[in-house]
Amino acid sequence: MSAFNLAGIAVGLLAVLLLCLGVSDPWFFSLLALACLCGAMGEAYREDKPGAVAFLLGAAAFGFTSLRVAFLNRTRGPQ
Repeated sequence: MSAFNLAGIAVGLLAVLLLCLGVSDPWFFSLLALACLCGAMGEAYREDKPGAVAFLLGAAAFGFTSLRVAFLNRTRGPQ
């Protein structure tokens, strides 16, 4: 397992831990996007293109969700 994959696992576990401690949703989704980017780098390092693309799509989805939640929190206020 490469260092990139280990970093991705560490960031993912940090995201879950912070969610349990009450961090806001945009932070949670941003950390998950970062974990997916680390996973994509690990897969690209191993030259596994389908795996890297899948991780990049996951990172894009989590990044979009983070921006959407942050925008909704700003316009409506936290609920």
